[in-house]
Amino acid sequence: MPSVDSSALYPFGFGQSYTTSEYSNLRISADAVNAAGEVIVRVEVKNTGTRAGDEVVQMYVKCLTSAVERSKKELRGFQSIPLRPNKTRTVWLPLKGTDLTYWHGGNQGFVVKPDRLRIVLGASPADVPLEKTIKVKEK
Repeated sequence: MPSVDSSALYPFGFGQSYTTSEYSNLRISADAVNAAGEVIVRVEVKNTGTRAGDEVVQMYVKCLTSAVERSKKELRGFQSIPLRPNKTRTVWLPLKGTDLTYWHGGNQGFVVKPDRLRIVLGASPADVPLEKTIKVKEK
């Protein structure tokens, strides 16, 4: 059977902007989140081009020590923002503990288990220049 390239021809957010942008100053409101909690992820985005454009800021997560196999990157938030040339905006994206649930066959339900969670932000799944790791707590 021939191999199949499963990468997307055009990643999510492709073609939204006619300019270039730069991501910086990634901040997370806490170093841990639990099933009932929430953290706020903030990032600064600057239009480094000469034209106005829209940027789709995307937040992906990766569970680093999960007991079950998970996706390489799971989209957990995004926001489209207009940016004028040489302007910077701070984008706030909430990440709830309930956004981290997965099906656990032994429990026959959705669960949040302790883990280390890498949060990455960028313009597409192929372009995520910023990342930080936090802890996931069960309770």
